[in-house]
Amino acid sequence: MCAQFQVELIKFQKSLAIFALDLQSSSWKSRILPHLDAPVILFKDEKYVIDLFHFSLIPIWSKVRKPKFATHNVRLETVLEKPTWRRPFLKNHCLVPMTAFIEPIYEGKFAGNMIRFELAECVFVPAIFDSWEDKSTGEVIHSFSILTSEPGKFVRKIGHERSPIFLKQNIKNLGNWFDFNKHDGNSFIELLNKQYEPKMSVIIDRPLKKGWEKRK
Repeated sequence: MCAQFQVELIKFQKSLAIFALDLQSSSWKSRILPHLDAPVILFKDEKYVIDLFHFSLIPIWSKVRKPKFATHNVRLETVLEKPTWRRPFLKNHCLVPMTAFIEPIYEGKFAGNMIRFELAECVFVPAIFDSWEDKSTGEVIHSFSILTSEPGKFVRKIGHERSPIFLKQNIKNLGNWFDFNKHDGNSFIELLNKQYEPKMSVIIDRPLKKGWEKRK
Protein backbone atom coordinates (compact mmCIF):
# COMPACT_ATOMS: atom_id res chain seq x y z
CA MET A 1 0.00 0.00 0.00
CA CYS A 2 0.93 3.65 -0.14
CA ALA A 3 -1.22 5.56 2.33
CA GLN A 4 1.28 8.28 3.22
CA PHE A 5 3.74 10.12 1.03
CA GLN A 6 5.63 13.39 0.78
CA VAL A 7 6.39 15.90 -1.96
CA GLU A 8 9.35 18.03 -0.92
CA LEU A 9 9.12 21.38 -2.67
CA ILE A 10 12.70 21.90 -3.86
CA LYS A 11 13.06 18.39 -5.28
CA PHE A 12 9.66 18.71 -6.94
CA GLN A 13 10.53 22.04 -8.55
CA LYS A 14 13.76 20.61 -9.92
CA SER A 15 12.04 17.53 -11.34
CA LEU A 16 9.48 19.59 -13.27
CA ALA A 17 12.10 20.39 -15.90
CA ILE A 18 11.32 17.02 -17.48
CA PHE A 19 7.87 18.41 -18.42
CA ALA A 20 9.12 21.95 -19.13
CA LEU A 21 6.91 23.18 -16.29
CA ASP A 22 7.31 25.77 -13.55
CA LEU A 23 5.51 25.49 -10.23
CA GLN A 24 2.99 28.25 -9.68
CA SER A 25 1.44 29.16 -6.32
CA SER A 26 0.24 25.86 -4.86
CA SER A 27 0.49 24.37 -1.40
CA TRP A 28 -0.09 21.00 0.22
CA LYS A 29 0.55 19.31 3.55
CA SER A 30 4.09 18.14 4.31
CA ARG A 31 2.69 14.63 4.79
CA ILE A 32 -0.08 13.65 2.39
CA LEU A 33 -2.65 11.24 3.81
CA PRO A 34 -5.88 9.89 2.29
CA HIS A 35 -8.49 12.62 1.68
CA LEU A 36 -5.92 15.44 1.52
CA ASP A 37 -4.96 17.33 -1.65
CA ALA A 38 -1.77 16.55 -3.53
CA PRO A 39 -0.13 17.85 -6.72
CA VAL A 40 -0.57 15.83 -9.90
CA ILE A 41 0.65 16.08 -13.49
CA LEU A 42 -1.98 15.89 -16.26
CA PHE A 43 -1.77 15.96 -20.04
CA LYS A 44 -4.51 18.28 -21.34
CA ASP A 45 -4.88 19.96 -24.72
CA GLU A 46 -1.55 18.56 -25.88
CA LYS A 47 0.45 19.96 -22.96
CA TYR A 48 1.44 19.02 -19.41
CA VAL A 49 -0.18 20.88 -16.54
CA ILE A 50 -0.05 20.80 -12.73
CA ASP A 51 -3.17 20.57 -10.60
CA LEU A 52 -4.19 19.66 -7.05
CA PHE A 53 -6.36 16.55 -6.68
CA HIS A 54 -7.92 14.76 -3.71
CA PHE A 55 -5.93 11.69 -2.57
CA SER A 56 -8.49 8.81 -2.49
CA LEU A 57 -10.51 8.24 -5.62
CA ILE A 58 -14.24 8.97 -5.42
CA PRO A 59 -15.94 6.87 -8.14
CA ILE A 60 -18.14 8.91 -10.47
CA TRP A 61 -21.10 6.72 -9.53
CA SER A 62 -20.65 7.05 -5.75
CA LYS A 63 -23.58 8.52 -3.81
CA VAL A 64 -21.28 9.81 -1.06
CA ARG A 65 -18.13 11.88 -0.98
CA LYS A 66 -16.27 9.34 1.16
CA PRO A 67 -16.84 5.71 0.10
CA LYS A 68 -16.92 3.10 2.84
CA PHE A 69 -13.95 1.26 1.33
CA ALA A 70 -10.38 2.52 0.96
CA THR A 71 -9.64 4.05 -2.44
CA HIS A 72 -6.20 5.63 -2.04
CA ASN A 73 -4.46 2.68 -3.73
CA VAL A 74 -5.36 0.28 -6.53
CA ARG A 75 -3.67 -3.05 -7.21
CA LEU A 76 -2.33 -3.36 -10.73
CA GLU A 77 -3.11 -7.08 -10.67
CA THR A 78 -6.89 -6.49 -10.43
CA VAL A 79 -7.35 -2.99 -11.90
CA LEU A 80 -9.39 -4.19 -14.89
CA GLU A 81 -11.60 -6.49 -12.84
CA LYS A 82 -13.40 -4.01 -10.60
CA PRO A 83 -15.81 -1.24 -11.68
CA THR A 84 -14.31 1.31 -9.26
CA TRP A 85 -11.01 1.15 -11.13
CA ARG A 86 -11.72 -0.11 -14.65
CA ARG A 87 -13.22 3.06 -16.16
CA PRO A 88 -10.59 5.46 -14.75
CA PHE A 89 -7.79 3.08 -15.78
CA LEU A 90 -9.07 3.09 -19.35
CA LYS A 91 -9.76 6.86 -19.51
CA ASN A 92 -8.18 9.02 -16.81
CA HIS A 93 -4.45 8.98 -16.07
CA CYS A 94 -2.19 11.28 -14.07
CA LEU A 95 1.27 11.23 -12.51
CA VAL A 96 1.87 11.89 -8.83
CA PRO A 97 5.18 13.44 -7.69
CA MET A 98 6.75 11.71 -4.71
CA THR A 99 9.93 12.32 -2.72
CA ALA A 100 9.21 9.82 0.08
CA PHE A 101 6.60 7.27 1.08
CA ILE A 102 5.92 5.94 4.56
CA GLU A 103 4.98 2.34 5.31
CA PRO A 104 4.49 0.08 8.37
CA ILE A 105 6.96 -2.77 8.74
CA TYR A 106 5.97 -5.99 10.51
CA GLU A 107 8.92 -8.27 9.75
CA GLY A 108 12.72 -8.09 9.72
CA LYS A 109 15.04 -5.75 11.58
CA PHE A 110 12.74 -2.74 11.13
CA ALA A 111 9.66 -4.58 12.47
CA GLY A 112 7.49 -2.47 14.74
CA ASN A 113 8.20 0.82 13.00
CA MET A 114 6.81 3.14 10.39
CA ILE A 115 9.61 3.50 7.84
CA ARG A 116 10.13 6.47 5.53
CA PHE A 117 11.50 5.45 2.15
CA GLU A 118 13.44 8.53 1.07
CA LEU A 119 13.83 8.78 -2.70
CA ALA A 120 17.09 10.23 -3.99
CA GLU A 121 15.09 12.54 -6.25
CA CYS A 122 11.46 13.37 -6.93
CA VAL A 123 9.86 10.67 -9.06
CA PHE A 124 6.48 10.57 -10.78
CA VAL A 125 4.31 7.53 -10.11
CA PRO A 126 1.31 6.48 -12.23
CA ALA A 127 -2.16 7.04 -10.86
CA ILE A 128 -5.77 7.06 -12.07
CA PHE A 129 -8.42 9.65 -11.31
CA ASP A 130 -12.13 10.30 -11.48
CA SER A 131 -14.35 13.37 -11.25
CA TRP A 132 -17.28 13.27 -8.83
CA GLU A 133 -20.05 15.83 -8.51
CA ASP A 134 -21.73 16.67 -5.23
CA LYS A 135 -25.37 16.77 -6.35
CA SER A 136 -26.36 19.01 -3.43
CA THR A 137 -23.86 21.79 -4.20
CA GLY A 138 -22.67 21.20 -7.76
CA GLU A 139 -19.04 21.01 -6.56
CA VAL A 140 -16.85 18.75 -8.71
CA ILE A 141 -14.03 16.92 -6.92
CA HIS A 142 -11.15 15.42 -8.89
CA SER A 143 -9.60 12.55 -6.97
CA PHE A 144 -6.92 9.93 -7.60
CA SER A 145 -5.63 6.54 -6.57
CA ILE A 146 -1.97 5.45 -6.74
CA LEU A 147 -1.26 2.22 -8.59
CA THR A 148 0.68 -0.39 -6.60
CA SER A 149 2.29 -3.75 -7.28
CA GLU A 150 4.67 -6.21 -5.69
CA PRO A 151 7.78 -4.36 -4.48
CA GLY A 152 11.27 -4.26 -5.89
CA LYS A 153 14.22 -5.90 -4.15
CA PHE A 154 15.03 -3.02 -1.81
CA VAL A 155 11.50 -2.43 -0.49
CA ARG A 156 10.99 -6.19 -0.11
CA LYS A 157 14.28 -6.50 1.81
CA ILE A 158 13.19 -3.78 4.24
CA GLY A 159 10.03 -5.78 4.89
CA HIS A 160 7.09 -4.32 2.96
CA GLU A 161 4.95 -6.34 0.57
CA ARG A 162 3.59 -3.59 -1.73
CA SER A 163 5.04 -0.54 -3.45
CA PRO A 164 4.02 2.35 -5.67
CA ILE A 165 4.85 1.62 -9.30
CA PHE A 166 7.96 3.42 -10.53
CA LEU A 167 8.55 4.08 -14.22
CA LYS A 168 11.86 5.18 -15.69
CA GLN A 169 11.91 8.95 -15.39
CA ASN A 170 12.22 10.21 -18.95
CA ILE A 171 9.63 12.13 -20.92
CA LYS A 172 9.11 9.41 -23.53
CA ASN A 173 8.45 6.75 -20.94
CA LEU A 174 6.25 8.92 -18.72
CA GLY A 175 4.44 10.25 -21.78
CA ASN A 176 3.39 6.71 -22.69
CA TRP A 177 1.18 6.71 -19.61
CA PHE A 178 -0.96 9.39 -21.30
CA ASP A 179 -1.02 7.85 -24.79
CA PHE A 180 -4.53 6.43 -25.17
CA ASN A 181 -4.13 6.23 -28.94
CA LYS A 182 -1.21 3.83 -28.61
CA HIS A 183 -2.35 1.77 -25.62
CA ASP A 184 -5.38 -0.15 -24.40
CA GLY A 185 -5.94 -1.62 -20.95
CA ASN A 186 -3.73 -4.65 -21.45
CA SER A 187 -0.85 -2.75 -23.01
CA PHE A 188 -0.99 -0.17 -20.21
CA ILE A 189 -0.56 -3.06 -17.79
CA GLU A 190 2.41 -4.27 -19.82
CA LEU A 191 3.89 -0.76 -19.63
CA LEU A 192 3.50 -0.65 -15.85
CA ASN A 193 5.01 -4.10 -15.47
CA LYS A 194 8.24 -2.65 -16.92
CA GLN A 195 8.77 -0.69 -13.73
CA TYR A 196 12.11 -0.20 -12.07
CA GLU A 197 13.16 0.64 -8.51
CA PRO A 198 14.74 4.09 -8.04
CA LYS A 199 17.51 4.83 -5.56
CA MET A 200 16.21 5.25 -2.04
CA SER A 201 17.21 5.03 1.60
CA VAL A 202 15.22 4.37 4.77
CA ILE A 203 14.67 6.29 7.99
CA ILE A 204 12.63 5.21 11.00
CA ASP A 205 9.66 7.55 11.05
CA ARG A 206 8.11 6.46 14.35
CA PRO A 207 7.30 3.28 16.31
CA LEU A 208 4.05 1.48 15.52
CA LYS A 209 1.30 1.56 18.12
CA LYS A 210 1.17 -1.05 20.86
CA GLY A 211 -0.22 -4.36 19.62
CA TRP A 212 1.33 -4.12 16.13
CA GLU A 213 2.46 -7.75 16.46
CA LYS A 214 -1.14 -8.90 15.93
CA ARG A 215 -0.99 -7.52 12.38
CA LYS A 216 1.85 -9.84 11.36
